[in-house]
Amino acid sequence: MSEYCRQRDFMFCELCGTMLSFGSPKYARCPLCKSQKRLKDMKRKTTRYTVSAEDLRREMGVSTLEDVEEERELKQMDYNAKCKACQHLGLAYVARQIRSADEGQTIFYSCPVCAHKQTENS
Repeated sequence: MSEYCRQRDFMFCELCGTMLSFGSPKYARCPLCKSQKRLKDMKRKTTRYTVSAEDLRREMGVSTLEDVEEERELKQMDYNAKCKACQHLGLAYVARQIRSADEGQTIFYSCPVCAHKQTENS
């Protein structure tokens, strides 16, 4: 392992690459190969990383202005769906694949009368 990697990846086992367990006040231990590393050797080391605005939006589920405009354009009407709040028949909807690819899509409904929002997993 190069010196650069040892400086950056001090929380991982040098032998097998598994993340170390910090169960002891003196040693970090690899749960896979059982090797140990003294915590004194790891003292005052830091990990730095960069997070972009897009990463934050994606993690928090926040839409960009372009996403909102695109969603407005893609809304369709389902005249058989009934609003749970006001019982109006006919809801605007947009379908999104937000779960894993082998699961169904989520349909987001909004009532044009009372603006109530509801979802359905298909």
